[in-house]
Amino acid sequence: MELYYSEKFNPEELALLGRAIGTVAQGTVIVGRDGRAISRYGKRAMVVGIVSTGSTIMDVRLIPLIALKDFAHTKGMPLAYVYYHGGVRVEINGLDIDEVEAILKSRSFIEAHPNDIGATVYYPNALDDFLHDLFKHYNFKIGGKALVDAMNTPAVLFFPRLSEHFGFEAELINDMMTSYIPPKPKEVFLHKLNKGDYTFGLRFRPDGIAEFYKDGEEKTFASMWSLFDYLKRVFK
Repeated sequence: MELYYSEKFNPEELALLGRAIGTVAQGTVIVGRDGRAISRYGKRAMVVGIVSTGSTIMDVRLIPLIALKDFAHTKGMPLAYVYYHGGVRVEINGLDIDEVEAILKSRSFIEAHPNDIGATVYYPNALDDFLHDLFKHYNFKIGGKALVDAMNTPAVLFFPRLSEHFGFEAELINDMMTSYIPPKPKEVFLHKLNKGDYTFGLRFRPDGIAEFYKDGEEKTFASMWSLFDYLKRVFK
């Protein structure tokens, strides 16, 4: 769920947000980000707040949000993700958002003793491990050609590995994950999809939702596992 949005970059707010997240979590929190520099710095500010409460960080760095949600679910840990889409946003999962907001409002943060400041564990291969598990579980061929709208998110990192494993050609649009320019709107994607010789379309939204298009129908998925469960039924 989206916990935070600001048109401007405010590291002080993100550090306070981190303090609220860490206070509620009191354990390990998986953190990730998109490809913009502002998200990298915003994540750092948030992490300072989280570890100040004694909570530990597992930092997976650059990763698509939809993959991180699946990865965190498998690990049984909460997540906090910083990304840019018309402003700086923070998404959390596995934590009570109302409790985090209440702690933030009351400023009743846990303050760890210097000896108890949380550690940071780096896990830069999270996306590779996630795809390895996905490919191990699903081994079917899709074929044809897909129009893929990455919406200027790290979903571009899925390719070409996804298309190679599942045996389809992928044409990407909105594939500039470091750009602050808004992606071309959905109407452009749909027009291109309907006019072109594509077997299906995929659209990866910044909020961690995947949209699937085929034969005039649209399906939405909040998990890569549920997406590929559906694709297996459609194409196998």
